[in-house]
Amino acid sequence: MLKDRIKLLRENWNVQVSNFTNRSSYTQNPWIIHYVSHQKPWKFGSWNYFKGYYFKYLALTPWADEKHGIVSEVVSWFGYWIQRPLFFLRPRFYEAFYKTYIKKVPKYDSNTFFVWEPCSKNHAEVVPGFTKYLLDLGYNVSVLVTPFHLKSGLFKNFNDKRITFNNLSQNQIRKFFAQNDLSAVKGVLVTTMGKIKDGAEFFKGASDRSKILFVEHEIRHKVDAGVSVENLITLRQMDYKGVNTVVVNPHYFGVLPEKKRPIKNETTNFVTIGAIRAGKKNSGIITDAVEQLHERGVRNFKITVVGKGNLRQIPDRLRHYFDIKGHLGFDRMYEELGKSDFILTAYEPDNPAHIRYVTTGTSGAFQLVYGFVKPCLITKSFAPVNRFDEGNAILYDGDYASAMERAINLSGEDYAAMCDNLKKCADNLYDESLQNLRGLIDG
Repeated sequence: MLKDRIKLLRENWNVQVSNFTNRSSYTQNPWIIHYVSHQKPWKFGSWNYFKGYYFKYLALTPWADEKHGIVSEVVSWFGYWIQRPLFFLRPRFYEAFYKTYIKKVPKYDSNTFFVWEPCSKNHAEVVPGFTKYLLDLGYNVSVLVTPFHLKSGLFKNFNDKRITFNNLSQNQIRKFFAQNDLSAVKGVLVTTMGKIKDGAEFFKGASDRSKILFVEHEIRHKVDAGVSVENLITLRQMDYKGVNTVVVNPHYFGVLPEKKRPIKNETTNFVTIGAIRAGKKNSGIITDAVEQLHERGVRNFKITVVGKGNLRQIPDRLRHYFDIKGHLGFDRMYEELGKSDFILTAYEPDNPAHIRYVTTGTSGAFQLVYGFVKPCLITKSFAPVNRFDEGNAILYDGDYASAMERAINLSGEDYAAMCDNLKKCADNLYDESLQNLRGLIDG
C-alpha cells in the first residue's frame, strides 16, 4: 500500500546521544535530540554531549533558573575518565573527533538562510545588514565569514538567538557548499559575487540554483560581457547602460545606543575611514582643507582617522587636529563612529578611479552614513544617486574646506534636523530594500 510513497528523513531528525563518542550521528545540527542511556542532561555531572541544547531551550521556559555550573562540568569530565579510562584507544573516538572538529560543517535547520561573505579581507561590513533583512523576513540565519571578523566585533550590537555564527575557514565553507545540495535549507546569500565568479564551481551540488542569491559590488565587467544582471543584488541602483538590478542596501549594524535627539559635539568630530598617507590624493584633499581652516582661524574641530597613518606625514602645525586610531576591529570602529558628528568622503568627479561610485560600483562608506545616522560631506555630483541632498548631508562643489567649515558652524538645532532627515532617508531605503529582497526570494 505504501510502496514508492515512503520518504526517509535526514539523520538530523533523530540524533541519539549519550556522550561524545556514542552518537547516532556526528552532525552538529540536530533537529530532534533523543537523550539515551542514563546520561540525561539534567542530571548533575552528566557528560551528555548535547546537554548544552537542553539548557539553551530550558532557558526559554519558566524553569530558566535551573542550571548546572562549573562544578558539574568538572565532575562530568572526571566521571567520564573514570568510567572509560581507555577511551582514546577506541577507533570510534577518533572517528567522532574527526567528524566533529576537523570535518566541520556550518550549523543550520530547515528554516535557515546562509549568509556567506567569501572575501577574507573586505566587504564584511555588509553582512550584519543582510542578516537583519533575512531575520525580518522570518528566517534563521547561519553566518559564514572569516572567523577573524567575528572576533573583531562584527556582530557586537546583535543579540538574536536566530543567528548562528560558524567558526569555519573559507576552505571549509567552500567544501561544504560543493558537497551539499542545499535541499535542507531555505537559501544562500553570497554577499560578494565577484569573489567566486558565477558560483558554478562552489555550488555544483545544488539541486536548485534559484535558492542562491548573489550581491555584486561592481557590475561593469558583467554588463560589458553581456551577462544579465537583473536578478543580481546591488547596494544601490546602478547608472550604467540602462541596466536594472535588485537594490538591497545593508546598513543595519545592530541595536545602537539611543539618544533622545542628536547632539553635536562642541569640538566638531569628523571621522574618515581609510589610511592617511603621503601621496594618497584623498588624504591630500583632507589635509589641504585642514590647513586652510587653520589659516582662517577655524580651530574647533578634529579628525578621527580609522585607518593606518603617521603624524609625521602631516605638517607639525596641523598634527593636533588629527587623531589616528590605526586599523580597528569592528567593535572599536563602531564606537568611534558613534562618537563622531560627520563622516568625511573625498570623492572627486574628475578622478577616473572615483567615477565608479556613481556608475557601476558602490562604496562601503555610505552604509556607515545610513546605519549610524552621521551626515557626510559629499561632492554634489555624487549626492543624488546615493540619496543625499542639502537636507541630509553637507554638499560641496570643489571647496572642501568651506564644506567642513559649514559643518563646524552648523547649529545644534540644524544638526539635529539634518540627522532626522538622514534617518528618514535610511528608513525608507530599508523598507524598499526589504520588499525588494522579499520579492527576489519569493520569485
